[in-house]
Amino acid sequence: MKKYQYVIFDIDNTLLDFSRSEYYALQKVFATYGVVFNEKTFNQYKEINHDLWDQLEDGKISKDVVLKERFKRFFLANNIVVDGVLVDKQYRSFLEERNDVMDGAIDLLRELKSNGYTVFAGTNGVGQTQRKRLASAGLSDLFDALYISEEVGFEKPDVRFFDYIFNDARIKDLSTVVMIGDSLSSDIEGAKRVGIDSIWFSNGSETSDRKYTYKVDLIKDVLKFV
Repeated sequence: MKKYQYVIFDIDNTLLDFSRSEYYALQKVFATYGVVFNEKTFNQYKEINHDLWDQLEDGKISKDVVLKERFKRFFLANNIVVDGVLVDKQYRSFLEERNDVMDGAIDLLRELKSNGYTVFAGTNGVGQTQRKRLASAGLSDLFDALYISEEVGFEKPDVRFFDYIFNDARIKDLSTVVMIGDSLSSDIEGAKRVGIDSIWFSNGSETSDRKYTYKVDLIKDVLKFV
């Protein structure tokens, strides 16, 4: 007998290789505005972006602020004034050119679907961008539904993001649901807050003291626990 019926997958760096796609898109953005892409500028942007996303997950700012401010602050730090909203749109258009898939992701989704699981995507992100990336990677048809924070109205780890899924899918028994993702602060923490099991895709990271139900180093190993 299956342990779970409903499987919720994070997208970025769980099923799609966001890090690789981001690296490509940032190179294009930096070149557009004459900033040298190297380890220093890459890390500078990452620090600014990470700080804003942390504030978003803590409920201190909205996603609109993240999308408006991250490139504005980065380029200002490099003495360039830009329209943050415009640059973010350019950046997302570059992201949409990529379809980098994590090793084993497609086979895993197909295996789950063929065995009768209900498979959802539960991701923080911009609706248009996430849907285009999933379609380009050939993953869209492997989900029963896509739940994207911009469309849902709440971000993981907010319990209202998960409650939206439960209500929309008419899920009553939360013991039949598992959340799978790479982010301890949004995927694993969100699952903990709402009281469902979680599988942390560590992708080689060290064990964390954050509470998760299971841990896998390879995405294909999810099959061992569902």
